Amino acid sequence: MRSFFCSLLLSLMGFFTAYAQHSSMKLTFKWSAADGIRTPESALYDPQHQVIYVSNINGDATAKDGNGFISLLDINGHVKQLHWTDGLNAPKGLAFYGNEVYVADIDQLVIINRNTGAIKQKVPVPGSSFLNDVTVDDHGNVYVSDTRQAKVFRYANGKVSVLLEGENMQGANGLFFWKNQLWILTHHGIFTCDATGKNLKLFSDAVKDGDGIWNVNDRDLIVSQWTGHVYYVYANGKAVELLNTQAEHKNTADISFIPSMHLLLVPTFMGNSVDAYSL
Repeated sequence: MRSFFCSLLLSLMGFFTAYAQHSSMKLTFKWSAADGIRTPESALYDPQHQVIYVSNINGDATAKDGNGFISLLDINGHVKQLHWTDGLNAPKGLAFYGNEVYVADIDQLVIINRNTGAIKQKVPVPGSSFLNDVTVDDHGNVYVSDTRQAKVFRYANGKVSVLLEGENMQGANGLFFWKNQLWILTHHGIFTCDATGKNLKLFSDAVKDGDGIWNVNDRDLIVSQWTGHVYYVYANGKAVELLNTQAEHKNTADISFIPSMHLLLVPTFMGNSVDAYSL
């Protein structure tokens, strides 16, 4: 009987701890950057330069029209340089490593000088048609998702190859390299694999068709859906909604999170702004 009550007590403690975590988890609006921002798809903080990169599609997300550009914001949402990099088509996902910024641009991986904003190289990605997100591992290998082709490409040693493809990669979008694993958002949920594409596993199906993914701490994640939802995803794969902006007709595209500042960056796509929230 005593062991029964001890077990019951532990269960109740776990329940109330989980309830407290869920009830205290919330986002608080901080600022919105909208001056000149046009169809923003991704926002990414660079601690080295203390700026936020914003990819502006500036029109049709599939058009090779040369209208796309990258902007720089400061950490308070002020536009430092609206046109830091021009000459892009429909820039989407962003990542950086060393002195380079990587941008997914329809069927090319664009490499930009991280210090000057000058385009260094445009790498064609054969077999791609809608490159969407980018991430880089600890060794500088670059991963790019193609949502329409159900593929994830790998750019390493100057060569592009297909890392993953097939049914599990349907709707492949958000990418994030964390804890020696590649995290992939697809139509089916959140997958993980190693840097070579092996050991592919479904981590959670709590959030499907996700857009942006980032770590909140050393255990949990934050994930967006383009339709206007942001979720907190626990280490056990369970998810709780933090934000719903559908009524405001604001998208929640390729988010990123700054753990040291507890700050979430949300490109609103057709809302033409980058909104920031504290968690």
